[in-house]
Amino acid sequence: YNEYKSYLRMPKRGRKKKRTHVVEEEKRPHTFVINKGNVGKCGLQLMLDIRRCLEPLTAKNLRARKYNKLKDYIHVSAQFNVTHLLVLSRSLLGYINLRICKVPRGPTLSFRVSSYMLLKDLLSKIKRPKMSQDLYETEPLLIMNGFDDEKPHHKLLTTTFQNMLPAVNVKTVKINRLKRCLLLNFNEETNTIDIRHFSISASPVGVNRAVKKLLKKVPDLGRYSDISEFLTNGYFSESDGEDGPDSQVVLPQNFTGRGNLKSNRSAIRLTELGPRIQLQLVKIEDGLGEGEVLYHSYVKKTAAEKKELRERIEKRKKLREKRKKEQQKNVDRKRKEQEKVTGKKSILKTKYANEDNSEDDDVEHYKNEVGEEPDRELMLRSNRKRKRAEEYKKKKNEGNIGDKKVRFTSGTEKSQNDKPKNTKTFTHQRTPAVKGVAFRKKQK
Repeated sequence: YNEYKSYLRMPKRGRKKKRTHVVEEEKRPHTFVINKGNVGKCGLQLMLDIRRCLEPLTAKNLRARKYNKLKDYIHVSAQFNVTHLLVLSRSLLGYINLRICKVPRGPTLSFRVSSYMLLKDLLSKIKRPKMSQDLYETEPLLIMNGFDDEKPHHKLLTTTFQNMLPAVNVKTVKINRLKRCLLLNFNEETNTIDIRHFSISASPVGVNRAVKKLLKKVPDLGRYSDISEFLTNGYFSESDGEDGPDSQVVLPQNFTGRGNLKSNRSAIRLTELGPRIQLQLVKIEDGLGEGEVLYHSYVKKTAAEKKELRERIEKRKKLREKRKKEQQKNVDRKRKEQEKVTGKKSILKTKYANEDNSEDDDVEHYKNEVGEEPDRELMLRSNRKRKRAEEYKKKKNEGNIGDKKVRFTSGTEKSQNDKPKNTKTFTHQRTPAVKGVAFRKKQK
């Protein structure tokens, strides 16, 4: 038995662990928070604070380039399960605007940022801020107040905000995961939405402060003859007066912190983390910022004006489709003319026929997720640099690309007929051949 004892303790081979948490992660909504154009230094910091607030269900280190368009983010949103796109921009008057787009079909909610306070400014005002990376390992709990579901635009607002974060099942949720909360309060007097971000903590009720201090850390008892003197010296007071009865609950499970046990009464405390944002709804559009205006807080239109606007949008769509068809006909006509002149197959069709065409999979994936064919320019943009590099390498191997010679001379400039003296030459391999000689003054 001793000889086979080590063999019996060996783990079973071929047993694979089931990654159930990956499936749950794919079903949860994710967001992209980006800026469009120049929003200033404070606007960029506000964008980072919003990302911090929506962690971990957002792209924390996403970098937006100047040449990136909205279609680029929509194209990659299906791969990362991105459901909402938050875009910060600045108007000509200097206001910061926020657009919340539901990917990929809309609607688009446009807000004006009336006022805001950055995270660093808020923490500098708090006496004892609570900042820990453990708080941002789980998503925040969404709390909404003051929204009227009878109004259509309020109902759309609540639906949009609720879909940005995963739903909470009260029966199966673990309260240890509820470390933060995101509060959205609608103010009817100013028609604005106040956004606050808090951390959630709990402390046991009915326990002397001295006992709480013992639970956290053993104090210095050198000046006391007995521990009873430390508990009954009158310096510490009861903590029941600090927290009102509205903030006291009976814990259904064990919560983080000492003394917060199941079936015990504890007081819930909220500490603000930041940022503070005040939003004012401007309009709601169908689609991704290009459709019909469903609601506008400043402009009111009649039924005839709405009908005229709807017809204008449909006319614009038909014109766009017509132009695409004409462009495709022109491409086919040019291809046939080229085949007649050269007697070969068109380069547009067979240039990259032998290569591994990986964009077909992207097109099929885009069709399945979005439900329509993607823009051709959007699909070809990712492969444009690779194709140019391969074309250059092919020309270089064939010897069609020569060396560029540039001569530097000292003294006054000379005509092209005169031969320069005391010249220096160097070669540049990456540029095409240049006819003639370039003359430049040599710097002393």
